[in-house]
Amino acid sequence: MRTDKENILDIIGRKDGMTVPDGYFADFQARMEALLPVNEQAETPREIEAPRSFWDRVRPFVYMAAMFAGVWCMVKMFSMLGTGNVDLSIDNNEILSSALSDDTFIYEYLRDDVSGREVLEDMYLDSISVDDIVPADSLEETLY
Repeated sequence: MRTDKENILDIIGRKDGMTVPDGYFADFQARMEALLPVNEQAETPREIEAPRSFWDRVRPFVYMAAMFAGVWCMVKMFSMLGTGNVDLSIDNNEILSSALSDDTFIYEYLRDDVSGREVLEDMYLDSISVDDIVPADSLEETLY
């Protein structure tokens, strides 16, 4: 039997069946290039081309700076849209305090009680004749 000190690879051997002929990879590149068709449109290596211009070298950094500026603008815009920085007190708002101190503003925009005389004046200005008005009591009698 087998002892604990024996190595399993020594028992089964080191060959796993995955072998290539000797020298197969020595000229592999030359044989592969011979089998492939020539591509006329292939790019030439960077070493043969003209040296990179200043813009080619700086362009990635400019794009990255533009990206960070865009992110900063979005964060700034979202923080400005929040209501955390808005002071809605009347003491600090000159326009609101001046509007509330004007009596005509109060009567025209904030009063919710309107007299019948004002309604009749508005109807007259809108060319509605008072004679065409039917009292609500007479409408109820005709409907039922």
